[in-house]
This record gives sequence, C-alpha cells and structure tokens, in this order.
Amino acid sequence: MVPKSLDIPLGRSLGLIAKRYLSIMYKNLSHLDIGTYFIVINLIQKTGGMLNQQELADLCGMDKTNMLRSIDTLQLKGLVKRVKKADDRRAYVIKLTPKGESIVPVINKSFRALNKKALTGLSERQVNSFYKTLETITDNIASLPSDEILISMKNIKNVQK
Repeated sequence: MVPKSLDIPLGRSLGLIAKRYLSIMYKNLSHLDIGTYFIVINLIQKTGGMLNQQELADLCGMDKTNMLRSIDTLQLKGLVKRVKKADDRRAYVIKLTPKGESIVPVINKSFRALNKKALTGLSERQVNSFYKTLETITDNIASLPSDEILISMKNIKNVQK
C-alpha cells in the first residue's frame, strides 16, 4: 500500500508555503518600496556582487528578461549598479550601491524573524533534518526532464482578506 502522503502533490504544498512566505516578506518590507526584489537584493549581497545578470536570473529561477527588468527597477531606485568586470570589459556584474547596502540589515532581520516563526516548535535537529530533506528532494528531481517556467516578481497583488 502506498503511504497517503505520496498522494498529495509535494509541489502544491511547497508552492503554498512559498507563496505565503513571500507575501509575508512583501508585507513586512513594504515600507522599503522594493516589492519582491528583496530576493534579488539578498542574493546580490550574499554573493558579494560578483554575479552577472544571467547568473542572478538562474539563482532566482527567473528568465533573463525579467531579471533585466528587476535590475533596471532596482537601479532606478538607486539600490544597485552595473559594474564592468575587471577580467572582461564587455561583461557587467551587479553590485549594491551604498543605499542598497543600507537596507540589507532590514531585509535580513525580516528573513530571520520569519524563519524563526516558521520553524517554531521544531528542535535544532528537526530544522537541520528539514533542510537536509529539502536538499535531497532537490537533488532527486534535478535531473528529471522538465519545461522551463517563468516566474515574475513584478505582479504581486495586495488582496485584502
């Protein structure tokens, strides 16, 4: 007999959690007027501003065009800048400006607070096991054939409940 949990689509459960998580972060950071671009800002900061547009797009699961729009928007807000790579003058990396760096602690504090709330009631061992399980699931399905889907971080609608 197949365990009942195998009848529930894993992607649906993970997708609902991700949607809720992102909407909470969006609300918590609304005063920064950065929409869901907190993800891009976080990745730029975590990677030391050493990635180009395509590498950022790949890490975010976005296509290059949507990442271009994200970077353009963040640049207009004075949060990021394009800097020529020292070893390839034709290529650019995306770096945070001082203004962008100044909001990183606020973003990180919000991530930490939400993670703490989400993981409340779990022991350190359970949390470590959870992240290891996510890693294993990712590895298990990484080589399976799939079609590329596009994720846009532009159109979050604020729906009042």
